[in-house]
Amino acid sequence: MARYLRLLPKAELHLHLEGSLRPQLLLRLANRNRLRIPFSHPDDFDRIYHYRNFRDFANVLLFGVGCLRQPEDFFDAVGDLGAMLVEQNVRYAEVTWTPQFYLDRGYSLNDVLDAMNMSRYALQRRTGLVMRWIPDLVRSYPKPATLVAEWASSRKAREGGVVALGLGGPEAGHPATTFQKIFELAQASKLPANPHAGEGEGPASIWATIESLRPARIGHGVRAIEDSELVNYLAREGLPLEVSLTSNVRLGIFQTYETHPIKRLIESGCVVTLNTDDPVLFRTNLTNEYVMAVKHCGLDLRDIHRAILSALRVSYLGNEEKAMMITAFQAQFDRLSSEL
Repeated sequence: MARYLRLLPKAELHLHLEGSLRPQLLLRLANRNRLRIPFSHPDDFDRIYHYRNFRDFANVLLFGVGCLRQPEDFFDAVGDLGAMLVEQNVRYAEVTWTPQFYLDRGYSLNDVLDAMNMSRYALQRRTGLVMRWIPDLVRSYPKPATLVAEWASSRKAREGGVVALGLGGPEAGHPATTFQKIFELAQASKLPANPHAGEGEGPASIWATIESLRPARIGHGVRAIEDSELVNYLAREGLPLEVSLTSNVRLGIFQTYETHPIKRLIESGCVVTLNTDDPVLFRTNLTNEYVMAVKHCGLDLRDIHRAILSALRVSYLGNEEKAMMITAFQAQFDRLSSEL
């Protein structure tokens, strides 16, 4: 079964660049930028990424952010992430990154985007992997949000693969309503809202995010299960959820895979996609997420196929490219299933 799941063509919608920096890459970046980091061998990386809560996790994430010091670093980060995705047979990925971390580095966001795009174009030519970008804002640091949203809505950014505007960071004490006007600005430029909600906080946070930001998709959203009216709304409206099982378990949102509500959300009619969130920091990959879903959460192969095709259908790909990829995926599903 694990081999079958690895061979499936995949799409991923909830994936953070800053949470995908492998220790080998971090060591290379540190050497290039003359940085001191708290490990000298990839095997020692385990010592620094233990966390008891979201704050601990954010601190480890910021450690990786500190190693991205120049545009060349982003070129390498995208290339390394692309290699990981190709190993998992991921054909399409929408990658989130946080521009406000890099506003004081001596280069522009356009410089970063150019470097990332040089890397993704090379990847696509070499492997066929298609990537797009979702810059996000941070709930707890709203000051740079307008600047980032204006940049993300610009013609340069849109032509450079930016497909939505995200919102991440701690939910508690940082409501989505703070960002309503900023997302209205982006949506006026036809840039969809793609916020996180319903991870650290419950249904009230999801409702507020829906009402104030009018999202096209919701990152996580899993605590909707605590409110049957909300679950019914999500199902009725077809508002997709970007679910990341291992992330939710590692951060204590749910204590085990067995208690994760993904199966109940699917059975309630919600549109669910499976994702890794921060694969290096959570020691996972997309194949592993599928394995955990089948082994511990009660999903079957039909659920997995549906989740993969749902990811394509609710992606920000153009309609023609989306239809072609769905057809190709379905053909490969049929071929692989016949060999089981």
